[in-house]
Amino acid sequence: MIKHWIFDLDGTLLDTAPDLARAIQDTLLAFNLPSVTLEETKTFIGGGARQFVKAALKGKGEDPAFFETFYSAYMVRYEAYQLGNARIYPGIKEVLLSMKNRKHHGYVFSNKPHHLTVQLIQHVFPGVFTGVHGHVPGTLPKPDRTMFDLFAEKHHLDLKQAVMIGDAPPDILFAQKIGIPCIALSYGYTDINVLKQHRPDLLVSTPDKIIPAIQTLEKRSSIASEK
Repeated sequence: MIKHWIFDLDGTLLDTAPDLARAIQDTLLAFNLPSVTLEETKTFIGGGARQFVKAALKGKGEDPAFFETFYSAYMVRYEAYQLGNARIYPGIKEVLLSMKNRKHHGYVFSNKPHHLTVQLIQHVFPGVFTGVHGHVPGTLPKPDRTMFDLFAEKHHLDLKQAVMIGDAPPDILFAQKIGIPCIALSYGYTDINVLKQHRPDLLVSTPDKIIPAIQTLEKRSSIASEK
């Protein structure tokens, strides 16, 4: 049985793209650099804040000193904006309610900076998740597993009873690295064909299909254990 549900954040639980786009557009404008569209912004999301900024700069952040200055300016803006327009995807509340009714445990493991991840989850989903973790400076983001191993030990997270739920290649690769199934979500920010190339265990198009997908994984596990 799957009792530990590990969620990504951006593009999985919440649509945060408008606030991310506003922050990066304002920062580009302040530095007299070409703007990016909301749709472009969505394609930058998933690998963490530094990768996001690097993609938005489109090659203009090669100088390390300039990049750090720009990155710091962006982070100030995003921290100010991030609670503005973040929207819960329709159906996610029902998924989390089902998780709670089953007395299962939910976790958020995101590549968003840790303090912003915690702030956003506490604001939108207070008291819902057993553990929340974002990216910490000086550590590698997903799909690296180093910080997750410490996180899992802290929360007594049994990987034999876990699933990863996310919308980006780092989520799929991360799940493969730690040896758990992954439900990929095509309603997020990654093109469905890119998701398919990374071979998730299951691919769903809307949040209401997450629970049936978990049930499918449980059936597969039950059949495998009987052989």
